[in-house]
Amino acid sequence: ELDELARGRDFYASARVSPDGRKLAWLAWDLPHMPWEQAALYIAEIAEDGSLGPENRIAGGDGSAVFQPAWAPDGRLFFIWDRSGFGMLHAWDGTSIMRILDHEGELMRPLWVFGMQSYAILDEARIAAAFIEQGETRLGIIDAAGGGLTFIDSALRGIDSLAPFGGGIALIGAGDTTAPAVVALKRDGNPETLRSAGDPGLSPDDISRGEMLRFEGDEGDELYALFYPPANACVGAPGDERPPLIVFVHGGPTGMADRGLKLKVQYWTSRGFAVCDLDYSGSAGYGRAYRERLNGQWGIRDVADVAALIRHLTGTGKVDGDRLLISGGSAGGYTVLMALAELDIFSAGACSYGVADLSQLQRITHKFESGYLYALTGTDEETCEAVFAERSPINRAHQITCPVIFFQGLEDKVVPPEQSRSMARTLRMRGVPVTIREFANEAHGFRRAETIIEVLECEYAFYARVLGLEPAEVLPDIVIDNWRR
Repeated sequence: ELDELARGRDFYASARVSPDGRKLAWLAWDLPHMPWEQAALYIAEIAEDGSLGPENRIAGGDGSAVFQPAWAPDGRLFFIWDRSGFGMLHAWDGTSIMRILDHEGELMRPLWVFGMQSYAILDEARIAAAFIEQGETRLGIIDAAGGGLTFIDSALRGIDSLAPFGGGIALIGAGDTTAPAVVALKRDGNPETLRSAGDPGLSPDDISRGEMLRFEGDEGDELYALFYPPANACVGAPGDERPPLIVFVHGGPTGMADRGLKLKVQYWTSRGFAVCDLDYSGSAGYGRAYRERLNGQWGIRDVADVAALIRHLTGTGKVDGDRLLISGGSAGGYTVLMALAELDIFSAGACSYGVADLSQLQRITHKFESGYLYALTGTDEETCEAVFAERSPINRAHQITCPVIFFQGLEDKVVPPEQSRSMARTLRMRGVPVTIREFANEAHGFRRAETIIEVLECEYAFYARVLGLEPAEVLPDIVIDNWRR
């Protein structure tokens, strides 16, 4: 039997009991906001019968947000708060709040799921934290009393899910050449892999390492992306040939490109493609202002950032401007479709379970995201209709002229199959080269190994047909409607 402790808010998360069992801390927020916009931290006394006394708001909920409350052994309550514009570590001692250190590395993470941890209290004196600074992840040890910070030299590029372990730290980490793994770092800083996602089976010369790019967008603001050049120890291109480019667009849209070894990226770079994973305006990891650039501008600012990235990469001679491709899924698929409609620069695009109809998405979405689209489009329930129509790819399909391949799960309840089918049908009727691959027993985000393999191989076969490539491997024989070359 469950006892109700609190009610009246749309969402609750991160309930934490103090070490002495006398207080409960938690996060709460209301629609139309998402937790990274307005989550507030509350405290209440726990009575002898287990009920809660009056709640007190400690921080957040006033145009700022709190993330990951955690009690220290000495009774202080630590939490991440982005009042300064960056998610920074704070502590409440029962009477007042103190910022632990003045360091603008980002510790806030978008709370899409429970249990996310960007820091871990190791003991009364030390806190481990994974800072994101200008797109790079750095692991540091914070002096919980004095506010000092010591960074740990590490080959890890992606660091997540920190926890105290054996007098040191345990985390999930990935390096340039190592797959994501559960890693333990002892006090001496030496890492030990406890459990790995697997050996990639690649030699170091076959692995492309991501280069963090910083470049200027249309508004003069700085943008970030991870660039992966082609890498293959056995095959090389002529010295004067620049590679075709695939722009990756991450989902969310409040998310960020994965750091560390990503085998999907290596699949392409080992076959002669350059890949660039774009952290467009609205991405997490760069502070509140960077994230809020997309407010009211989804389908506009993200597309402009794609164009700025292309200008940067072609202008610096990193890629072939005549062989440009773009790929993304879910919210990333939405940006792919909008970019194909607005930018006449791509040879082809790939869209996996991409959002094509904003009005339908708003009607069927779950409670957690039911206010999300309003912020992203700068609307509300009364004013959204015209903007949703204007910014829905299904109403821009007549502007797309390059070949497109769609991948869709038939069990998808977030983006129903009809959205991809409608896009494909419209392009087919207009004579645009198009193909759609549908997968039974797949929902929003592909999970089955055979599906993931088929998607990669079909996408490669599609690009090869469009670009006139001759792959060395046997690929699926795909049918592209309206293909005449």
